[in-house]
Amino acid sequence: MRLIAILLLTLIPFVSPAAEFEIFQSGYQPLKLAWMSDGEDLNTSDTRLMHAIVRKDLESSRSFVALNPFSFLADIKQVRSNVDYGDWRIIGTDILAIAHLKKTADQWNVDIEVHDPFRNKLLSKTTLTYDNPALRPLAHRIANHIYQAATGIPGDFDSHILFVSKRGKTADLVYMDQDGANRQLVGRNFRLLLSPDLSPDNNVVALNTYVGNHPRLETFELSTGKRQTFGDFPGLNSTPAWSPNGRYIAATLSHTGYTQIHLFDTKTHRWRQLTHHRGIDTSPNWAPDGKSIAFTSDRNGSPQIYSIRLSDGQVEQISKQGPYNTSPIWSPAGDRIAFIALKNWQYAISTMRSDGTDIRYLISGGQVETPAWSSNGQMLLFSRKVRGVRSIFKVPSWGGKAEAVTGPMEDASDPIWTH
Repeated sequence: MRLIAILLLTLIPFVSPAAEFEIFQSGYQPLKLAWMSDGEDLNTSDTRLMHAIVRKDLESSRSFVALNPFSFLADIKQVRSNVDYGDWRIIGTDILAIAHLKKTADQWNVDIEVHDPFRNKLLSKTTLTYDNPALRPLAHRIANHIYQAATGIPGDFDSHILFVSKRGKTADLVYMDQDGANRQLVGRNFRLLLSPDLSPDNNVVALNTYVGNHPRLETFELSTGKRQTFGDFPGLNSTPAWSPNGRYIAATLSHTGYTQIHLFDTKTHRWRQLTHHRGIDTSPNWAPDGKSIAFTSDRNGSPQIYSIRLSDGQVEQISKQGPYNTSPIWSPAGDRIAFIALKNWQYAISTMRSDGTDIRYLISGGQVETPAWSSNGQMLLFSRKVRGVRSIFKVPSWGGKAEAVTGPMEDASDPIWTH
């Protein structure tokens, strides 16, 4: 019965009524970007590939919209010699970015300039070097630099995504670049793989799988493929979450008689119980500073989000609006928490401040699950089930249209954005 109860917190069936959520929109207008690049003694296909990857990265962030090059009043050679900001203001350019690509042996060198025409200002001028013949990682670094110069926020275009791909009765772990390139199967043939979480060093996945009909907790090393059980108690073993320092894994266990949050010490291999209540406590997630854990509990009658302070065990209810709030995920900065809200059978990907205020409903429709933050806190991944098939989407953390990350024919869920 405990297993059934815990599943009811996250697997309530979807029925589509009239929308119950006021979807948040910040009113943010993307920056109009003029993006120019060329190369020195290079294959034209190299410069075109680099140019296309950078443009796709920046536009996919929803912070930029690229202007049509046919509207430009100067070519890149003229701009590299002298930037006439008036020419760019005429066509409404908020950000002008130019890159000149050179290659010597296996080293790439890129001269980058980022300008703000409306402030008559050079925002950044630098040379990036990259000791790798592969062009795609370099393009992501260029996009990172332009993004930070223009917005003041670090880019994360060189990050990766790990997710679960289900095939019949088994599931695989898939690892790919954030833009979907370089897709790799890194773990195969798990049975009912659930709730993967990646260690801070991006090498070890803690996950919930099954042997027969019994759930257990395992670690899986991406570099070696080694699997090791660390939680195999009677009853429920689920929802593992790494601590920011990589020493502890919080998880949900029920062998003590009640479904509670426990901590596993990866050095001593010892468990200790963290929460103590007759209700169901599940879905732990660590605050970035490692001092507290958010979790879902029905201790007051309906699923809500709570936090527990590790120093003294003090528990505080965070979510206070709505009848159903689950699956908390702290933002990298620790200022907001993403979660799943439910009203009258309508789900929504939502965020709130860490004190429960300023709730923003970003996406509703379909059965949305498992939110995950980008490393810079500007984007959220989530899975959505529509007509029985789950796909992974991303949406800006300030609101906007969701964009598919995986294809419609693949059952994909439980995304993790590597930091």
